Amino acid sequence: MTTKLAIERLDSNVVLKDRIYSALKEAISTLPIYADNDKQHRLDERQLSEKLGVSRTPVREALCRLEQEGLVKMIPRRGAFVVRKTKQEILDMIFVWAALESM
Repeated sequence: MTTKLAIERLDSNVVLKDRIYSALKEAISTLPIYADNDKQHRLDERQLSEKLGVSRTPVREALCRLEQEGLVKMIPRRGAFVVRKTKQEILDMIFVWAALESM
């Protein structure tokens, strides 16, 4: 006789989207830090999902999370683009960081 265990199905999507998020964040961090006005890095959901061997849904969720952190900008009907900072924006962030550290 077999005993039925009250086990809920594991949500493997949570782990998957976190792994995709980490992989994309790491890939973005390897790009040059300064903005190049004529060059935008577009992140194509379809290509990313094929390369990672997953469906588009967890890729889309990871891109949304990256957008919340300010690393990616989602533009309707155009896709996701890596947000790049100008030298002045980076200097401004360093100035604010230094001011906060001195408090």
